[in-house]
Amino acid sequence: FGVGSYEWGSFQPANRDQLQKLYDCSPNAHIKSVIAPTLVALGLSDKRVPPSQGLEFFHSLRSKGVKTKLLTYDKCDHAIDLPSCEADHWINIAQWFDEHL
Repeated sequence: FGVGSYEWGSFQPANRDQLQKLYDCSPNAHIKSVIAPTLVALGLSDKRVPPSQGLEFFHSLRSKGVKTKLLTYDKCDHAIDLPSCEADHWINIAQWFDEHL
């Protein structure tokens, strides 16, 4: 909830205002504005962003009728940088652009 290091010794749960700020920055807060076809790629071993958040975004787009595709990579984290995963990801990106641009 701010710049600097995290103070583990003085942890306080997020208050209402902080949670509202987090929600306001969330892609799900702006889902009503999304109209572009969207390719979602998730590293299922991601420790930075829980994959469940990406799945929620994907399902929210589908429920709105937005053209979307989900790619999942079991052994990858946030970066999706294992060679086989990265190659698959880039191939899918190229195919997605060919189809939607």
